[in-house]
Amino acid sequence: MMMDRLAQVMVVVMVLLVTPQLFTQPAAAQEPGGAPERLLFRVDEFTYRASFQLADRTEVFLIRSSYKLTYLYQHHQPSISNHYMTVTVGFYYGKTVLGRSLIRNISYSDIAFYPKWIDSAGYSHDWFLKTPVFSVVGPVSDGRLVSGYLLLDTDAKAQYLPMFGGTLVLSGLRITLIDGSVIDYSSKQMDIDLEKYSNNVHPNNATLTGADIMYSSSNGYIYIDTMGPAQSVVFTDLLAAIAIFGTIGAVVVLGVLHIKGKITLPVSRLRGAIRHEPSPTARP
Repeated sequence: MMMDRLAQVMVVVMVLLVTPQLFTQPAAAQEPGGAPERLLFRVDEFTYRASFQLADRTEVFLIRSSYKLTYLYQHHQPSISNHYMTVTVGFYYGKTVLGRSLIRNISYSDIAFYPKWIDSAGYSHDWFLKTPVFSVVGPVSDGRLVSGYLLLDTDAKAQYLPMFGGTLVLSGLRITLIDGSVIDYSSKQMDIDLEKYSNNVHPNNATLTGADIMYSSSNGYIYIDTMGPAQSVVFTDLLAAIAIFGTIGAVVVLGVLHIKGKITLPVSRLRGAIRHEPSPTARP
């Protein structure tokens, strides 16, 4: 009896000794002569949207952008301490309630993003019109995504930066709407300035310079007022959508009432008409 209890105790002790080893990940270590370990940290990020609106506040064009700051660290062999900025931008055409695009095409002379930041040593940097994180080449089609990354600092003193952001430059923009009317900025350059400070949860409200254009910004959006007229296709599609969904809703309500026996619909006549057959009540 004592031997059985001793055996049970030994089993419990062995389980307690082995279990932590099964669930504990060993610490990363570098073998002699092996490759040094590199660590990549996402330091900060934010998103911003630029919305082009007509006189009736219809959105015809949206630029959605994402900005990320990462930190690459390697302790030795050799030591590495770098900051990178990554930018992803998407272009989206405005649509009616029925899904029709409001834009026929878009042309431009240049779309690019130029970074600026305050480094970990406290020095300010602004590469406006010098070195872009990305520059768009080719047509700006609906749903197109463009991205790029850039090495900002090869000798970072700390992981975090006090501020990062930059300037989104739109030069020679020309938007042709579905009715043939044109929103023409071909003789202007729009500079959208974005800044994100590390002690703030959200980026600062964007500012637009370089062109005499009315705008407002708040909560991660900048609203740009265009000179384009209100689109009649928006109102037409809205009326059509109301008519379509109203008809579908009426049919669903009548069908439910018919199934529950509240009303009686001439289903047999309708079925006969569809099949080109006489109804049961029709005389020969």
